[in-house]
Amino acid sequence: MRLASKLAVPVALIIALSACAPEATLPPSETPRPPVAETATTTPLPTPEVAVPTCPSSPVEVEIDYELTVDPGGGVVIDAATNLPDGSEMNASFFVEGGYFGQDEGTVQDGKVSFGPFSDKGTPLKGSYDMSITLPIARNQPASVRGCLGAAGEMLTGPLVSVDDITGDAFASLDAVVTFG
Repeated sequence: MRLASKLAVPVALIIALSACAPEATLPPSETPRPPVAETATTTPLPTPEVAVPTCPSSPVEVEIDYELTVDPGGGVVIDAATNLPDGSEMNASFFVEGGYFGQDEGTVQDGKVSFGPFSDKGTPLKGSYDMSITLPIARNQPASVRGCLGAAGEMLTGPLVSVDDITGDAFASLDAVVTFG
């Protein structure tokens, strides 16, 4: 308690003296100057373009072409071209009964989609595989794609189109057997 009363007087004195001190002044070269008003011209911001999905002709006779390449690490890449609308979400897989199964997803952009690389735990694929490139049912697609293909895929036609046994929805799938050296 004695220490607190001994400190109270000097602290009060410092506060009182600081209130009486003259304001600090800067030399003329360091005195801040008021901002100069500038004449501003306003340029309107560009209006962002909203991407409107482009639907292929209706109905859509599904086309899927592909090319297989091997990347430097030995993995297989599927590069596919299709007439499905941009934004279509597709899957691809390689399968061997009782053995390997690998799959990947991709989204169609400018009529193209890539999958992979596929390898068997880092080992290049060897032998024959069932390969599939699939457009799943339309109800699982983005709204813009459903607008082109129909809510249940009813706008899909052609030899690559099948009907799902459970939902009754149409889907598209290209299936092939491929062999790697």
